[in-house]
Amino acid sequence: MKIKSNYPINEEAFSNLQKLSEEYEIIDSIEIQENDSNNKRVLKGTKEKECRFCKKQFPEVKFKNVSHTIPEFLGNKNLTSDFECDNCNKYFSAFENELANLLLPLNTLSSTKNKKNKTPKFKNKLEIHQDDKNVFHITNFPDDLINSKKEINFIIETASYIPEYVYRSLIKIGLSIINEEIIKNYNETIEWLMSLEQNVIIRPCLAFTIFPFNSPTDKIRCAIFDRKLNVTRQIPKTLLILSYKNFAIQTFFPVFPFEGFTELSPFPHVIPTALDLNNNLKNKKEYGLIYLDKNIRVKGEKIEVNIRSVEE
Repeated sequence: MKIKSNYPINEEAFSNLQKLSEEYEIIDSIEIQENDSNNKRVLKGTKEKECRFCKKQFPEVKFKNVSHTIPEFLGNKNLTSDFECDNCNKYFSAFENELANLLLPLNTLSSTKNKKNKTPKFKNKLEIHQDDKNVFHITNFPDDLINSKKEINFIIETASYIPEYVYRSLIKIGLSIINEEIIKNYNETIEWLMSLEQNVIIRPCLAFTIFPFNSPTDKIRCAIFDRKLNVTRQIPKTLLILSYKNFAIQTFFPVFPFEGFTELSPFPHVIPTALDLNNNLKNKKEYGLIYLDKNIRVKGEKIEVNIRSVEE
């Protein structure tokens, strides 16, 4: 394994990567440049105008809409697919809207450009937006929350979201980047995605990592890891990692009753990202675990935000 780096390598993250490789192998990954609308790329199916998800073909279903493999609100302006019909595109948009709601305040603070190529505004008790010169403006901000000239702390409430739909949106991203040659191995997962009635036996959740805002990446990365055949430990068959800007999201594909598991560790490995490997960021990131099994709208969840001067 070779890793080329312009900064000191975080040995702990590198060790995690080696442990991961003992039980999992990458079956597919994608890396795209954020906000790059000049280098268009289309992921293609084996059969022209056949939907990967509902299995229907043209003319029974149409393929007029542009289907972004990774949502535009994460900065993807160039990666699309030709194997998602308009009906499924509309069906998945309900899931993507909930993921967008969950990430809205963080996307505002990290200046992640949305579909209109603008930083989204976040309106709560505090209204946060960014102007054309990348200067943040926070209205209704209490003066007593300013600790010093170099640091401010405040708590914001997330937009409301449906946790189960957030999970489904992430799994749909994973299913979209898997190569056409092996997507047949995930028919059960596709059937689950297309039916809101099918049950899973392990509580869906995601591990969320936030890195310092002064050290963003300009790449959007997604990778799918599959458990090796010789592994007997009770761990999820498939893991997903998605990273962009200052964030990393890790989750696992749904686990079904026929797999025979009653207990397992949903996160058997911490999957390192490019930012994890930077030793300069060691011990400067924040972790969070979000459960995604509820199918009712969640309101009023709070995020604590700390903004520090770059000099610190």
